[in-house]
Amino acid sequence: MDNKGLILMGVVWFLFNLFARKKRPPARPTDQPRPTPGTARPLPRPMKIDATQREGSQLELLLRQLGRTLDQAGGPLGRLPDRPIPPAAEQEERESLEVMPVSRSLETDVARSSRVTVDQDDEAERVIARRVADAENRIGGRTKADHLAFDQRIRQQPADKTSTSGYTARKLRQAVVWREILDPPVSLRDSVDP
Repeated sequence: MDNKGLILMGVVWFLFNLFARKKRPPARPTDQPRPTPGTARPLPRPMKIDATQREGSQLELLLRQLGRTLDQAGGPLGRLPDRPIPPAAEQEERESLEVMPVSRSLETDVARSSRVTVDQDDEAERVIARRVADAENRIGGRTKADHLAFDQRIRQQPADKTSTSGYTARKLRQAVVWREILDPPVSLRDSVDP
């Protein structure tokens, strides 16, 4: 035989042993002695029940109790036989909630507002004129009067935007806390602290 035959025989032997083990009864534990005819049998060990099995048994118990309750109630479900069926006239007099459909033709002309004519050429001429004027202003260099006017314009703005406020005790305290948070641990710091 070649290798394929040996492998096939090994697989068949493995499967045969696997099925043979499942058919054998489980071996008795050696720690429990065999009961003698005059002694009471020990209680069996409690089996570990899976959560799904426990839930299934609880559902089965609930269904049995429900069945007993229904049996005790007795009688058929629904209308009792001694009560008459309401006449059909009462059923017909009830109003319907349905509404008759309304149909309208969609082939009519739709009323639309008239379009407004917009001439962008006039606006374009103004934009071009403004750009030409700005370009002519930039052609020449800046004069001393331009620099003085710019300086005066800047000095008129309030100084709050550029100035910094002084340090308060609260800001210093927060700076120390943030330094402790962001620095490496004390044990990893150099001996000389700048």
